[in-house]
Amino acid sequence: MSYSLEFDFKPAVQLARVLQYFIGRAHYEIDDAGAFYRNADTGVYFSFEFRHASRILFRRNVRGVEFELNYHRPSFFGIEAERELSTFAATFRPRIHDPQIRGMENGPYSPEGFLRGWNFGNTFGIRAGLLKKPDVSAASLPTAELNAAWAWNYHRAERSDALKDRCFVPSVDFFRIEGRTSRVALWPPGMPIWLPRVDYVLVGSTISGQKRYGLAPWRDVLDVVRRAGFDTTKDPLRLEYRVTPPAIANWVENIPCTDLDALRREYLRPDQILDRELLAAARESIDENEGEFRIVREILNPETGS
Repeated sequence: MSYSLEFDFKPAVQLARVLQYFIGRAHYEIDDAGAFYRNADTGVYFSFEFRHASRILFRRNVRGVEFELNYHRPSFFGIEAERELSTFAATFRPRIHDPQIRGMENGPYSPEGFLRGWNFGNTFGIRAGLLKKPDVSAASLPTAELNAAWAWNYHRAERSDALKDRCFVPSVDFFRIEGRTSRVALWPPGMPIWLPRVDYVLVGSTISGQKRYGLAPWRDVLDVVRRAGFDTTKDPLRLEYRVTPPAIANWVENIPCTDLDALRREYLRPDQILDRELLAAARESIDENEGEFRIVREILNPETGS
């Protein structure tokens, strides 16, 4: 299941112009058929498929573009997609057709309209998944935590560029630890770092010339950072130094090693995690006595939908 939004160009736009637009933006893989967006930092992906017009004076033209974004995704997929859609719509000013329930219909395009239709459809997609596999335990986190991790990852590259070589800027990744979906950031051995609030930090160390890693809960990180004399009220923790403070150096040297292979097996891609609030709402909305009938009824008669 996916959200589909149609853009129509009247008159048609030269393919070269459309390609040049996407070439000038980050995270796109492009060919004559379309543009596929994949942000390695956030894990968000979606596509634009070109609808070609006939050849005119040996120049290929595009008469429209279809945007597609999968449902059953964390809500930040829609937030990141909306930023790209808004820029695309402002650049080409196309007509739109949005067939989704609670969508924008025939326009105009608006960020609020897109997110309204996407969020409704995404919740519906989660409900449909639960009807098929009601006993499946989905990975989830509160929306505030998911969006904070997404925002950090979305801006990670520009933060890293701004800090140059002064500090390491880690990404926030997701793992299942002790049965719970958890946010994890890497702290390379003794390096100065900007460290966002997470659940665990994977701390690097070097023992007898061998790189080792230990998994530290956030409370332990705060404790050692406080003992090293840094302000622990800030988010991110800004640990900038020329020489590793003794409290941090000793802690890193003595941290118990973790089984990296076992940890890797518990890795969760961003598209495998759902907002806990959306998941709870989807579960609550499935009436035991109506089940599938209620969802079909909402599709056919959206005015009665919740």
